[in-house]
Amino acid sequence: MRFLVSAIIACLPAFVTPDVFNPDPSIFPDWSKTEALTPEHVIQTKQLGTFSLSPDKKRIVFQQYQYNMTDNKSGTEFKLLDLSSYSQGPTTLIPYKYDQSDSSPTWYDNETVLFTSVRGSPANNLFSVSARDGVIKQVSNFTNGISGIVYSSQAKRIAFVAMVYQNLGLEESAKLAAELSEKPSSGVVYDKLPVRSWDIWVTKQRAQLFTVPIDTVNETLVFTGSPVNVVAKYTGEWGLEPDYYTFSPDGSSILFSAKIEGREEAWQTEAGIFIAPVDGSSAPVRLNSNFKGAASSPNYSPDGKSVVWLQMATPGYESDQNQVILYDIATQKQTRLLSDLETSPSYAGFSSSGKSLYLIIPTQKDNPIFVFDLATQTLSRRVADGAIADLVEVSDDELIISHSTVQHPSNLFKVSTKGNISKTQITFENDNLLKGLWMSPAETFWFTGALNEKVQAFVLYPFGFDKSKKYPISLIIHGGPQSSFYDQWSVNWNLNSFANQGYIVLLINFHGGDAYGQKFTDSITHNWGTYPYEDLMTGLDYFLENAKYADGNNVAALGASYGGYMANWINGQTDRFKALVCHDGVFSTVSVSYSTDYFSSLDHDLGIAYIESQRNMLEKFNPERYVSNWKTPTLVVQGEYDYRVPVTEGISTFAALQRRGIDSKLLYFPDENHMVLKPANYLFWTGEMFNWIGKYTNVTTWEYKNE
Repeated sequence: MRFLVSAIIACLPAFVTPDVFNPDPSIFPDWSKTEALTPEHVIQTKQLGTFSLSPDKKRIVFQQYQYNMTDNKSGTEFKLLDLSSYSQGPTTLIPYKYDQSDSSPTWYDNETVLFTSVRGSPANNLFSVSARDGVIKQVSNFTNGISGIVYSSQAKRIAFVAMVYQNLGLEESAKLAAELSEKPSSGVVYDKLPVRSWDIWVTKQRAQLFTVPIDTVNETLVFTGSPVNVVAKYTGEWGLEPDYYTFSPDGSSILFSAKIEGREEAWQTEAGIFIAPVDGSSAPVRLNSNFKGAASSPNYSPDGKSVVWLQMATPGYESDQNQVILYDIATQKQTRLLSDLETSPSYAGFSSSGKSLYLIIPTQKDNPIFVFDLATQTLSRRVADGAIADLVEVSDDELIISHSTVQHPSNLFKVSTKGNISKTQITFENDNLLKGLWMSPAETFWFTGALNEKVQAFVLYPFGFDKSKKYPISLIIHGGPQSSFYDQWSVNWNLNSFANQGYIVLLINFHGGDAYGQKFTDSITHNWGTYPYEDLMTGLDYFLENAKYADGNNVAALGASYGGYMANWINGQTDRFKALVCHDGVFSTVSVSYSTDYFSSLDHDLGIAYIESQRNMLEKFNPERYVSNWKTPTLVVQGEYDYRVPVTEGISTFAALQRRGIDSKLLYFPDENHMVLKPANYLFWTGEMFNWIGKYTNVTTWEYKNE
């Protein structure tokens, strides 16, 4: 049985594809009674975090993050939702307190929720809150922060990760770190890569996985033993950092994934799937030593006899296809499931019956959940649209998922695992804030792009849309490059905030995307500047030819990461755009191949600069080579702590523009990384982008008052 992309789409009930060139008038509101969404609305939405199902499966506890614009402060809250009376709304378990961050709500029993927070303690510690009366108690008082808690009632243990030095425990590591910070010299010596990771400099500490016994003694929740590092006896190079872990059903062992350490770890992707005893009494046993690629999402079967995980086969390739591997613990036999699946799942886990798997599989514009029946080998899509971030099982027939679209932030929904596709919304946390605002749907069209293959594009309609008028276009280019735009809510690069400025928002899922089959994904290898660029230009042309409401003389292009690279590449290839925004974009493929924290991506996609036979590909698609062609006004955005595309790339782009005499600005954030995360910075950044493209497309846009 071959699971083609088209076959997966066919899991949907029949529907009529919207005609983006002749939009259905019924999707548009009475504009006189509708207001525009602004970045201020976006940043004040309650952002759903982690959620957990009570042991009796009657209640959900969930975390929310929210920003207060008046005080310029952020905070979290916990809410409880009774699944039998969700229409009445949730109750508050822990109210908002700005500048306080409570995370990882996890049920201990049906009346107690565990979580991590600082709350006046020396570091991030374990706390409990009563679901009856909201009383909070501190459980641990470590001087070293812990995170990522997982609880097993069978093991009566908590698992968590903490940063420690080799051969030292939590407290000893915290003490050593404090002593080192007091040394007269601040110099740090490195003898291997990586030296940086995302937005931090790497130290000699590593995130190790600990378990600790926990129980109720005299009506008080306490640790009944000392934390044990279950990774400490690993026989490979020290420093294995578990990133996903779960207890076995009987509580005797813990299953985890971790990238393999070593001299080549900075440019290799190999990850292991391990099982270790919960008490750390013996070394972790690796289950996938036959693979040299990345691995993720390990989960036990309900009977504890099998494990499923996602496995990449190709070394050094972060966007290889995730194979679904079923492992029999007794026989050590690996079986690849869904071997003919063309797309790449991002999650795999067992149902409570053990008869099926839950899989999240990117599928064209959506990122839905599927159920795979192990007996019949059939795959069933369970959500028709949008994107899923997480899920828990209520029963073999029902899931709770977090789900969003471009029209609404993440909410919790009930989803049936059998029968007709249906979902029922059970949280409505942002309805009042967003009521009466224009939220364009993401409607799609297809065109023939590079390699004579079909390429999918999205359109969002501008505020006040009138098909008899013409509107400027914001062509927004995704990063990755092996990723895709989904029908999904995002605070950063919120698509509807652009549409509400009066722009048609055009998104093109060019070759290299991850939702159209592995062949489509792999096609970008050695083709950074060809197929994606061809798709973008061809897709834009096709849209302009067919959408009579589009103003082809007023088009701006914006992109971040690879999208920022593409903005620079575009500037050297065409002058058709009125303005560009290059956010954390590559200026020189050669220089960034040495300075990035993540070597494997460029190594695989373009080659290694110091190998003569491979360097020509880096040079071929190097935006710096085409600076003499640059003409288009460009806003450059760069964060100091961006170690993926370091700050010198942004400075170099700006320097090239300035020396060429091209109208340009550099928006520099001394406190941001590869993304703009701080709320006030987000508002300032969005306002600058709107102002920049509005200046060249004759649009008056929202402005941020930075005061």
